[in-house]
Amino acid sequence: MNERLMARWRSPALLVPLAVLVMVALLSSCGGGGGSGGSSAMDPGPGPSGSDAGTAAVSSGTITAFGSVFVNGHEYATGSAVVIDDDTGDSTSSTDGLEVGMVADVKPASASTSAHPMAAELHVHALARGVVDASDTGASTLTVMGQTVQLSSATTFTDHRACLTDTASPCDAITGQSGLSVTAGATPGSYVSVDGYLYGSGGAQIVATLVSIRDLPGAGNGYPAVYKAEGVVTAVGATSITIGGLVADLSASNCFNGARRTSSACAGLFAVGQVASVHGTAAPTGTSAFAAKVAILRDKLPVETAGAAVEIEGRVSTINGSTFSIRGFSVDASALPSAGLPVVGDVVRVQGTVAAGGATITASSISVIHAVATASYGFAGPVGAVAAGSAANTYTLTVLGQSIAVNASTRLADLSVRGGHRGDSNSRPFNIATFRTYLAASASQSVQVQTAADASGNLTATSVVIVPATTVAMLSGVVDATPAPANGTPTTFSIHGVAVSADPSAIVSARRWRLGTGSSTPSIAAGDFVIVRGTAVANAITVAPVTSLRGLLNNVVIDSGVPPSRDGGCF
Repeated sequence: MNERLMARWRSPALLVPLAVLVMVALLSSCGGGGGSGGSSAMDPGPGPSGSDAGTAAVSSGTITAFGSVFVNGHEYATGSAVVIDDDTGDSTSSTDGLEVGMVADVKPASASTSAHPMAAELHVHALARGVVDASDTGASTLTVMGQTVQLSSATTFTDHRACLTDTASPCDAITGQSGLSVTAGATPGSYVSVDGYLYGSGGAQIVATLVSIRDLPGAGNGYPAVYKAEGVVTAVGATSITIGGLVADLSASNCFNGARRTSSACAGLFAVGQVASVHGTAAPTGTSAFAAKVAILRDKLPVETAGAAVEIEGRVSTINGSTFSIRGFSVDASALPSAGLPVVGDVVRVQGTVAAGGATITASSISVIHAVATASYGFAGPVGAVAAGSAANTYTLTVLGQSIAVNASTRLADLSVRGGHRGDSNSRPFNIATFRTYLAASASQSVQVQTAADASGNLTATSVVIVPATTVAMLSGVVDATPAPANGTPTTFSIHGVAVSADPSAIVSARRWRLGTGSSTPSIAAGDFVIVRGTAVANAITVAPVTSLRGLLNNVVIDSGVPPSRDGGCF
């Protein structure tokens, strides 16, 4: 490489901007929520055609695909369904506003059966809306409206900004955490809407399933929930409540107990440990309390009638014997084998009935959807093959020579066509039932796949996204111990068996923000978390020498060092 160019790249004025440029170009959703993709021994899990009784229950979980709506492994017919925004009460018969990654509460129609699930109502509401005030890529967290938002390898990002279609001043789509801007002084950060699960009162307040980027609302926007936070109340003042890191001033609020407006003092409606949401038309500024226009006491469960059948997906926040908590309520698993109980951090799907008091579920089955202690890997490249799996509506997808299981819990989106992440009329339905035929008919055969590996190394996809056709291949995950990495010219190593051959000039240390050449080349070691971008050659990846800044965008190895846990993966 030209030494003068290398000297300029190492200059203090360019080192950090260059590293940021690389990370923005390469990083998508990152972090701490990889998935096992499999179910625990306590339950084989609901089949994609609805082989269990869950379709007769109120079902709350993430939308994974469209063509009807897929939630918790069930394909719900929506021809007669009403979509209800629980923040505003608005309802519509159209599913156009729904997206993959949204959390929906599905109330089944009276005629719904296991063989033919039918939705009567789909209730949706984001947990946070506001600007990004802080972003920690190392911890994979955002701060939005005072809430710590945990991102994961299963978090979906969608970008709805007007500039994407502006021919005069077009912009690139934001596809991950590093593309988001952060509030700096009077300049607000990226405006986002966050769907997900309440994790509990400790650590992150929200585990994100969807981060939707939108244009900053204009002054005087009349939408009452344009800025919003929802979560567990941790403190109550005379005229305020605290949710996460947000103090909400209720002195001028209209307060509701569910759908019922209350005439009593707002703060008197809430108690520590309850779930509340606060809405306003202006963002909080500095250390000032958020001026809430509306405050709502929320139910922790989508239905709180004792004996009602429910099916809930969420992340385990605490465990006490055979009882554990998800999304702010308790699950009694005492009737199930203790050997199959989840651990803190697992994302689980619970089927059961509502116990007396409406805040506890008596579990009849538990499926582990994403295991916290699972290694996560990302693969991006051309589709090698798609074969039918051993069960109905399951498949084996081959990317970079890796066999990856795809099932009804895999989130599916097509970002190669406009509207491909939504269930609108601009896209054909891409779901588990059409998976094989849809991929075969796609004009683009390039995919990005986030996966999780079980103890035997078997891969299950947490998400499959079709992207515009490209010759660039990507890989992310922990460097294999065998074969041992060899640092030289070229540097060689493997990630989950995918061989990488990289020119030293393309290796970046995320820890030191420095490009490597000669003796300063970052050393790749077994166990390091690494992101690779290069060219696929016979199911291996070659990373070419870097001779320009533009070349660095297509050929790079980012070494993040030893990860804090094995639960993470990103591009």
